[in-house]
Amino acid sequence: MITTQPAGTAEDTKVIPESCALRPLRESSGSGNVTRGDFTFVGGWLMRRFRHYLLITVAVAAFSASVGAADLPARMPVKADPPPPPVVWSWAGAYVGINLGVAWNHAKFTDVGDPVLGDFAFPAGTTFWSPNKAGFTGGGQIGYNLQSGNLVYGLEADLNGVDSKTTNNINSPHYITGVTATTKLEWMATVRARAGMTVLPQTLIYVTGGAAFAHFNDSWSPIAAPQDSFSSSKTRAGWTVGGGVEYMLARNWTAKIEGLYADFGSSTVAGQSAFLSTYRSHFAHEVATVRGGLNWKW
Repeated sequence: MITTQPAGTAEDTKVIPESCALRPLRESSGSGNVTRGDFTFVGGWLMRRFRHYLLITVAVAAFSASVGAADLPARMPVKADPPPPPVVWSWAGAYVGINLGVAWNHAKFTDVGDPVLGDFAFPAGTTFWSPNKAGFTGGGQIGYNLQSGNLVYGLEADLNGVDSKTTNNINSPHYITGVTATTKLEWMATVRARAGMTVLPQTLIYVTGGAAFAHFNDSWSPIAAPQDSFSSSKTRAGWTVGGGVEYMLARNWTAKIEGLYADFGSSTVAGQSAFLSTYRSHFAHEVATVRGGLNWKW
């Protein structure tokens, strides 16, 4: 122990722990005791206590922060925006459109002759010419669809112009110069039922069939005697079948490609001169069409 002895009474004597005392700056030349005025009191005891209190303060602050965070309400999850509604692909409704393609006019010219007089230019019953002339076709269509699940059915009507004309000279056993023949398909129209299945919501595969109408100009005659001719210019009725694939580009637009076969049967005509009045000829026609179309539906 180190005692300090002030200049007063003995009761004022204080005891200072040795660990808290610094080395004296100077010693008394008298008694050898260290006095309060002889050293600086920055004690190690005070420093140790300061560090102790500092650690306690930091620990208490950390504990308080953790307790406060635990008392905060849980962060609510952010609700994502709802997804956009799915697109509903409906084939039901009316539509109108255009189409372009190729039409093949397959004709058959037959010399029937006369049942009494016999042959004319060819042996009776001979089909002497069978052209298959391709030509450009273009037009429009209108229709209406109903839909039940994957089943789509309805009606469609179309009208197309056709540029298909061909002429040919054919050798004849009874005319040295032969005969000349011409056929032309001017237009074609159909009224058809359609029925199909959607293999995908946007893709329709269908079959179709119904009535067909077309206008043909047909004629033939000996080159040496053009007045002795057979000629027909008329609108013919027949039937048609086919099928196609249609794709929905957007909710109001569809594109299709289809093929049609039409049969117009045969037509019998008499000769155009007095000499040929009892002679007959047949004109038969079949038409195949491949075309693409674009429809707007509502």
